[in-house]
Amino acid sequence: MFDNVAINVVIGLVFVYLLYSLFATILSEIIATKMGLRARNLKEAVDRMLNDEEKDKQGFWPRLWDSLKLMKNPKNPRITNFYNHPEIKYLGSTGIFKIPSQFKAVSFSKTLLYLLNETGYRKLVIDNNTKMINPDESDIKEIPVTEISKERIVAALIGILNDHKNEKGKEKQKIVLDEETAKYVQSLWYESYGDLIKFKLQLEAWFDRTMEQCSEWYKRKIQIVLLVLGFMLAWFFNADTFTIINKLSTDKDARDKIVLLAAVYNTTNPQVNGPKLNLLPDKLDSLNNVKKRLEQDIVNANSLLGLGGWAPDSVKVTIDTKANEKTYTPQIDFSSLSAAEQRENTLLKFSHYEKWQYFLRLFYHHFFGFLITAIAISLGAPFWFDLLNKLMALRTSVKQQTDSTNTTTNGVVSPLNREA
Repeated sequence: MFDNVAINVVIGLVFVYLLYSLFATILSEIIATKMGLRARNLKEAVDRMLNDEEKDKQGFWPRLWDSLKLMKNPKNPRITNFYNHPEIKYLGSTGIFKIPSQFKAVSFSKTLLYLLNETGYRKLVIDNNTKMINPDESDIKEIPVTEISKERIVAALIGILNDHKNEKGKEKQKIVLDEETAKYVQSLWYESYGDLIKFKLQLEAWFDRTMEQCSEWYKRKIQIVLLVLGFMLAWFFNADTFTIINKLSTDKDARDKIVLLAAVYNTTNPQVNGPKLNLLPDKLDSLNNVKKRLEQDIVNANSLLGLGGWAPDSVKVTIDTKANEKTYTPQIDFSSLSAAEQRENTLLKFSHYEKWQYFLRLFYHHFFGFLITAIAISLGAPFWFDLLNKLMALRTSVKQQTDSTNTTTNGVVSPLNREA
């Protein structure tokens, strides 16, 4: 059997990263579904479209802190108005987090046109005197519906900008669009040459461009989630990158078995861009089933590498007289044992309190190894699956090249190698 230590070590490490990345991805999907992260991200994007940037969020540190807030749920009269419109409101669920996780550009344009045409901001245009009773809760249903006309759209945009000049403080928040946004929408109207159909298409194109960036925002947020989950998984399973490399480099049996697992996994999952989960975000049962299978795969891999973050009830200690070293069954992290536990020569027993001590000492002794594992996990399962494919192909090509240069075939010695 072909055996290149360097390639096999890398394959084993990549396979371990792949398993943990898949597991972290599943967990992030469950978290995103439970906490409505997609819906929150969409609402944040729409809020950014309707409102200007707050002055206290300008600068590097405020922006960094704002980026780390995954549970943002903007609440102001403008965004409340928009989301209480029937076109948007009824797209959401009846659960705890009611806002929709997605809607189309046509829904955005229809809602904004409605708000501009009627009383989307607190002072109505032209001769309609209806006012919103409570902008925070929105009384949009009491607003009379009239035919959308370009005269009312023009008057609305002019009225919005005039109100921003005349109003101050919190009163400005009750206007349907913020000042800079209103100027931009007005420029879209001018580009449409007063044509309502073209203006509607301009609004939809604006929404689509924003949604492209919104997807990037969500990916960055999920990457932060993956980084945190990756560190927690590395700590929980004691998946220190340095320990894994050392184990694969010195233990041939474990290395061969982990490479065999990687080969089987690569064969049974031939997708080019990584394993396709084909799961809808709301299919929690399917996500949980995949999660259970991945947990078993991780346990199988960890048993070969001797990894584990939680101490068992008891560990048998034996001494190898030749190597003058202690061996532990089941395997345990020697560096994370207390001084008294390291001196034990027969049997280690762990109380619940001692198990927690052992777990916390893992953090101290393996922090940087866990951090590297977490960074690797945050790169995502598709990255590691693609890399595993390439490494397995390289391993096969090297093996074929080695076989092709073998000078012995069927027991016959090549004439070039015969003794003179």
